[in-house]
Amino acid sequence: MYTNVRNVQILISLLKQFNIKYFVNSPGTRNTPLVHSIEQDPFFKCYSIVDERSAAYFALGLSEALDEPVCVTCTAATATCNYMPAIKEAYERNIQLVALTSDRETYSMFHMQDQSINQVDMYKGYINYSVDIPAILNQEDEWFANRSINEAFLELNHKRKGPIQINYHVPSWGAFCVKEIPKERKITRYDKNNVNWKEIKEKLKDKKILVVCGMNYNNNEKNLQNSVKEFYDKYNTAIVLDNYANINDQSYINASVLGDVLMKEEAQVLAPEIMITFGKVFYSPVKEKFNGRRQNFEHWHIDENGIVIDGFRNLTKIFECKPETFFTEIVKDVNSENRYEYEQLWKKRINKIKIGDLPFSNFSVIRDFCKVIPKNSILHASVLNSIRITNYFKIDESVKCYANVGADGIDGAFSTFLGQANKTDKMSFLLIGDLSYLYDLNACLNVNKIKNRNIRILIINNYAGAEFHKNFGLLMIPTLNLHIAAGHNTKIEETTGMENVEYLAAKNQEELNKNLKKFIDESEKPVVLEVFTNANMDAQILKDFWIRNRNEKFYKKIVRKLLPKKYIAKLKKILKRG
Repeated sequence: MYTNVRNVQILISLLKQFNIKYFVNSPGTRNTPLVHSIEQDPFFKCYSIVDERSAAYFALGLSEALDEPVCVTCTAATATCNYMPAIKEAYERNIQLVALTSDRETYSMFHMQDQSINQVDMYKGYINYSVDIPAILNQEDEWFANRSINEAFLELNHKRKGPIQINYHVPSWGAFCVKEIPKERKITRYDKNNVNWKEIKEKLKDKKILVVCGMNYNNNEKNLQNSVKEFYDKYNTAIVLDNYANINDQSYINASVLGDVLMKEEAQVLAPEIMITFGKVFYSPVKEKFNGRRQNFEHWHIDENGIVIDGFRNLTKIFECKPETFFTEIVKDVNSENRYEYEQLWKKRINKIKIGDLPFSNFSVIRDFCKVIPKNSILHASVLNSIRITNYFKIDESVKCYANVGADGIDGAFSTFLGQANKTDKMSFLLIGDLSYLYDLNACLNVNKIKNRNIRILIINNYAGAEFHKNFGLLMIPTLNLHIAAGHNTKIEETTGMENVEYLAAKNQEELNKNLKKFIDESEKPVVLEVFTNANMDAQILKDFWIRNRNEKFYKKIVRKLLPKKYIAKLKKILKRG
């Protein structure tokens, strides 16, 4: 019988799937759930050595002789310290030693709890990779444990062979009452030396395939676009992306707006059988609607460095190559063609989304701006609404779109944009909110950085953080603007740096129409266009848009469960407005 301790079960399942069978065990209570489980399993080959220092060196010699990973396991606290000499030796000589250090709960550490030391990352500098696995209390813990243990095993021989540490917490040793260990998700990495393209092509045959293009600034973009298009033509594929993927084809689907209105029941209908991703961050709530907790599909990620990117929580394969290499290889000698059946499911739902009439707001301003951005220019969007709403509209395919979505912070968008604009003669546009602009106001202080004639800055000033009005609103928090949304009365025109630019302003649609034309025209100076809106109204217009475009059949069920009756009548009026 095996242990019922969940993180140990995941560890054992993945040890078997990665074919790691040799164990050198040292006695102790904390590692008993693991040791008793493996000693009864004929897959594992076990040795017993009391002294952890000797056990680690014995495992070192065994691993070197076998040229395969060997595990050492011990109890918590100072027992784990005795592995250090052998781990240092293994690192210097590229030997695959696996230190499985059991640990106690962390919250009582240094508070009169015996056998509690900080074991996390304790071999830093002498190890390929280390992970800290919590006791599993929920699905989040389970996903994290599975992903992290996969990551650790994948780094045993990635680029270089060497030791790893998996530190796993066992607050109590549970019971031995499980007949069979559940088979856990294994992540496999493929590179040019171990990929069987014929086998991969066979797995794609007759499957619904969703290709998700993340943020991308590929220097070989034509090669990438051509290879993605070839793949699209050959397989039953839907290609989804946003403007910041910088991959353009009329057939592909910008799924950003769909992510904001899609119900989970609809996501189950649209779910693929295989999802293929590449690029950096994909800025869309689609990530929340499609993941391993809700749908059963395989996720393959393409990354030149072979990094584990498990954004949809269902990763099974990593292809360590350039995306264009993957797509080029996968279409060779393939005679099938895309009949667009799966894509039509997506397009049918996308086509139901209607923008409709918009009152003057940040939403309408961004819509009008996206229509007039000149060809072959650069767009940098600051954060949140700037990125979100620009993705609701088609931007000319010659425009390169950028945003700091790696960390997606309020700070630094203005400075980043100036750095980009200084290295190009193309018209360069920054779309930014008032708080983001004021946060990075120091960028104005160096006049040399803002003298370029190609610089255009569109500031939407709604005198507060609109995102907080979207998330909470004044009905929920009447004092929202006091501290949370950082309400203010500042006009950007009155701030530092405006003396070296041509300044324009708009408080209504008529003024916007007039000044947008000046904004995109050539000028002897940088041009700033400040547009004034209302934060609470901006948020309400965005939420009304989402409500109008949600699938009414699914939406009604949820609304009736969650909202009091007095609000339902109001929502019906909003829905009729669309």
